Amino acid sequence: MKAAIAGGTGFIGTHLISFIEKDDSYENVIVLARKKIELAEKFEVKIGAFSDQALYEIDVAFCALGTTMAAAGSKDAFYHVDHDLVLEFAQKVKFAGAKKFVLVSSVGADASSSNYYLKVKGQTEEDLKEVGFESLVILRPSMLLGDRKQFRFGELVAKAAMSVFNPLLIGATSKYRGIQGETVARCMHKLAKENLFGVHILEYKELQAF
Repeated sequence: MKAAIAGGTGFIGTHLISFIEKDDSYENVIVLARKKIELAEKFEVKIGAFSDQALYEIDVAFCALGTTMAAAGSKDAFYHVDHDLVLEFAQKVKFAGAKKFVLVSSVGADASSSNYYLKVKGQTEEDLKEVGFESLVILRPSMLLGDRKQFRFGELVAKAAMSVFNPLLIGATSKYRGIQGETVARCMHKLAKENLFGVHILEYKELQAF
């Protein structure tokens, strides 16, 4: 099986690569990255704009692209990463033959939301549905837990709060519970090998099952 990954150097992406590295069913994996990274032989790292990369015979694509408003610096920059680049990647792999697309989105994603972050996430999901994949798997985690290479004070505070409030989020609110980034990556890896057709959206309860 041949795959392509966008966002492979990020928090979820690095966990995903670790799972795929141990999976012998993947003989070749293209990782689109902004910087040079050293990976196992089965991974082919391509650096630069998606439009400059040649992709062939892709079976499944994983997208863990994403930024924050603070890191992006502006709404336009955030939209470019979380919408435009995701769609560009999707169209690129679809042209290369990918039938399955696995995306990390966000809990609360809604194209009609008054929250700009969630609105963009929702718009991205809706636009991906129009690309025409046989299988579109959308993961909607809340706060991602686990150790990051990059220190983010705001996330440290939020994670501390999650340790207190997670047990209180039950029923319909359980989807807002924080979840380990490694768990989300494990879901991506496993779901890509399932015979799923159409659009599938998974939130905390379904993700935690993995």
